[in-house]
Amino acid sequence: MILGIDIDDTITDSSKTIETYLKKEYPGYENYHMLPKKEYKRFLKKYIKEMRDAYPIKEGVLEAWDYFRKHHFKIIIITARDNKNYRENIKDTKKFLARHGIFYDKIYFKQKKKGKKAKKEHIDLFIDDKEKNLDSVSRYGISCVCLGTSSKYPSFLDWYSLLDYIKEVEQHG
Repeated sequence: MILGIDIDDTITDSSKTIETYLKKEYPGYENYHMLPKKEYKRFLKKYIKEMRDAYPIKEGVLEAWDYFRKHHFKIIIITARDNKNYRENIKDTKKFLARHGIFYDKIYFKQKKKGKKAKKEHIDLFIDDKEKNLDSVSRYGISCVCLGTSSKYPSFLDWYSLLDYIKEVEQHG
C-alpha cells in the first residue's frame, strides 16, 4: 500500500507548540495566521526553528510507522513546508524526521496543492489534518482520511484508531 502523509498536525503536534509560543509573544491572539503580516513574519523568523525542533510526534505515530515498515508500506510525505521563513527548514525537517525514526520513501516540499503529486505517486490513501488538502487529493479519485475532524472524510483523533482503519482497508480492500 502506498500512503501519502502530511507532516504538520498529522505526524507532529505542531499547533500546540505554536500556540504556546504565540501566547508568550502575542497573548491576544489564538492563531498566528491572524497576526498582521509584519508581525506574522517577525514571529516566524524569531521562533520557527525553535518551534520546529520542539514539535512533539503525535501519539501512536511510531507504532504506526513500525507497522508500515514491517508490512512494506511505501510512504510518500507531501508537505507545504518550504524555506520561505526559515532557509534551513527543508534540511532540518529531514533531520527531525530521521531523529524521530520517521522513514519515508519520498518527500515533497512546497506542495500547497497536494493532489497532483499524490496522483503522480499513485497514492492509495492520503492522510492530512486539513479538509482543503484532502479535497485537493480526493479530486483525483484517491481515498483520503482526516487526522482530526471532518464532515466529508473518515476522521480519526489518534494514530491508533487510524492504524486500525488502515489494517482493515489493507485486509478487505
